[in-house]
Amino acid sequence: MPLIPTPRRELIAVTGTDREVDRALKAGRSVAVLRGVHVDAGHAVGLRVRLHATLAALGPDAVVAMQSAAVWHQFRWLPAAWSAEGVLVHAAVPPGAGRRHRDGLRLHWRTVDPIDRVVVDGVACMTETRTLVELARDPKVPPLLVVQIIDGALRDGRTTQADMLGCLARFPGERGVARARRLVNRARVGVDSPPETTMRLTLEDGGITELDVNIKLFDDDGNLLVRGELGIKRLLIWSEYDGYLSHSERAAFRSERPRHRWLTGRGWHVMRFVDTDLARPDAFCAEWRAAIAEAPARIAALKPSRSPEVVEARRALGLDR
Repeated sequence: MPLIPTPRRELIAVTGTDREVDRALKAGRSVAVLRGVHVDAGHAVGLRVRLHATLAALGPDAVVAMQSAAVWHQFRWLPAAWSAEGVLVHAAVPPGAGRRHRDGLRLHWRTVDPIDRVVVDGVACMTETRTLVELARDPKVPPLLVVQIIDGALRDGRTTQADMLGCLARFPGERGVARARRLVNRARVGVDSPPETTMRLTLEDGGITELDVNIKLFDDDGNLLVRGELGIKRLLIWSEYDGYLSHSERAAFRSERPRHRWLTGRGWHVMRFVDTDLARPDAFCAEWRAAIAEAPARIAALKPSRSPEVVEARRALGLDR
């Protein structure tokens, strides 16, 4: 029996009869990973086998797509359910292709040009950019999740917003393209975790704009002093999300308290949030709006000698030259 998934018709062509193929199935020497696609029983487990079986069943014009391609590309911050054993495999076939859904297989009719195809570890799939674009087009994938995944891909340099928007420009008027464009434009470079994305989108949905991500402070020699997740630099507002696992460890606990005091000493208004804050978006946004409203008076009361950031903030508000 073949060690890689092979269509039944090809096995019959080799043996000259379907009897041997059926015998192997009944004896447990082979397994039908998908209907009509067989593989040696000892090599019938795992995502790779299911992806190979999908492509063997659909032919050379097909590619692994959507959620399955995202898993195969090993994007950050994907739901565990997308890579669970036995989950549906998503594949794209050309529009008008005479193919039907099968058990364990979800088809998407898409035009996939050569520029959108890549072979990863022997599996033909959508490129990273096209995979993200298709996830963004899919109304079944929640918008927040889409932006989190894109943020992770941007963090790792897997694509750029310009590349994704360029890809979308090739499909004007198609379903989901406008939605995808909005979600791509909401992604940001420099995000370190899904909760950071959740914080930012919650605030933006609450009408709070001009947010800065990945805020960095340097000394006079260009050495990084500290990095912040989210804030508004011109108003000296600094915000961080405290995840339980990463911030409850003793080393993190001891390091963050002095940093908080250090930032406050330099004139920053520091706000720390946890998961329960994100569960109360109205109160969460109200706290930010209050900090924004109080910022001009707070900055006006700060002496420029506190830090270079105060000097810059006072100039931005027109308090100093």
